[in-house]
Amino acid sequence: MDRHPEPLLLASASPRRMETLQKLGFTLVIAPADVDESIYDELPVSRRVIALAELKARTSSATAPFPPVWAIGADTLVSLDGKVFGKPADEDDARTMLAALSGKTHTVSSGICVLDRRTGELHSAVSETLVHFSSLDTIEFDAYLATGEWQGAAGAYRIQEHAAFFVEWLEGSFSGVVGLPLHEFYAILSRIGFPFPLGKRVDATV
Repeated sequence: MDRHPEPLLLASASPRRMETLQKLGFTLVIAPADVDESIYDELPVSRRVIALAELKARTSSATAPFPPVWAIGADTLVSLDGKVFGKPADEDDARTMLAALSGKTHTVSSGICVLDRRTGELHSAVSETLVHFSSLDTIEFDAYLATGEWQGAAGAYRIQEHAAFFVEWLEGSFSGVVGLPLHEFYAILSRIGFPFPLGKRVDATV
């Protein structure tokens, strides 16, 4: 894969986001943003993930070296029946989250933000995906929690790993559930004129 000519500042320590972008040919400068993720709790989930993505991009950009010109922030939350599930505090919290999702359809909301560090202009979008879990039993709970994949994951699971066994169906963006909605990201970069070896998708929408 050819490398994209411009590096990106990634305001995240997520190995999944790093791996995804690197596999797609992006050169990254990693500058995780340490922010209080509870400050937008009063906002609707779809707006909250965008606000947090923007906050992470701005916070990282404030102290990171220049270039890169573009800073990337992202945030993902899981919600069910009006209740929001972020990252579990511990294994018991993770078990509670998984029990709530078992046998039900929940929503995964992922916000993505691209910040122009020269002008401060923000380009943001949100992806929302419905995910249906099969009904899980105690053995499945115990086995999944033993993998440790729940740690640092919204809703206590990672769909790209063992939790894929529990997903009966989804409607929306798989990459959004992983934590980086690639179509929305591509649409933003196309709109701002980021150089792509594959060409510019002028019809890409967010």
